[in-house]
Amino acid sequence: MPDIKEQKLLYHLTSLENLSSIFQNGLKPRAQLRAFEDVADAEILKKRQGLALEQYVPFHWFAANPFDGSVQRRRSDAQFVVITVRRNVAIRKQWKVIPRHPLANDAIQLLDYAEGFEAINWDVMNARDYHDPQCKSICMAECLSPDVVSPNDFFKIFVSNAEVEALCESKMREAGVNVQIGVNRGMFLR
Repeated sequence: MPDIKEQKLLYHLTSLENLSSIFQNGLKPRAQLRAFEDVADAEILKKRQGLALEQYVPFHWFAANPFDGSVQRRRSDAQFVVITVRRNVAIRKQWKVIPRHPLANDAIQLLDYAEGFEAINWDVMNARDYHDPQCKSICMAECLSPDVVSPNDFFKIFVSNAEVEALCESKMREAGVNVQIGVNRGMFLR
């Protein structure tokens, strides 16, 4: 398996239902959202709000992470897409990093990108052992945009199959944006 630290992308899972709005308005921090298909757990959202994390757009360091799996298992009837952004966009735009799950038992560390990147325990993350609570927490480290992420900053949107790909392409044309879309079944449970 490739070293996650050396990869070039960041990943954000969302419902296919949100894609039209995202193409038109960008990927917004939760605090700026009004009507959208929420994929996150309500209890976790309350805790994130207490840490003011709803002011950021969260991305993960790899796809098919514990969050993605949890959401897809909980909402097995829904279709999802994974929006990717190059890590150099996060560096250039001065995004923040949380080196482990923000709701881990220890205090939250909201760090500047470079410091946060170095604070992540990449060896543990690369193990991807979701039965180990420490590893699972590190696998849910986040890179956080304090601003709306424009479709112009998207690298590619990954989908589970050709049917979802066609729907995404239609939504993209309606919004007048141009983003690469590709099928990668390995990023999705079904």
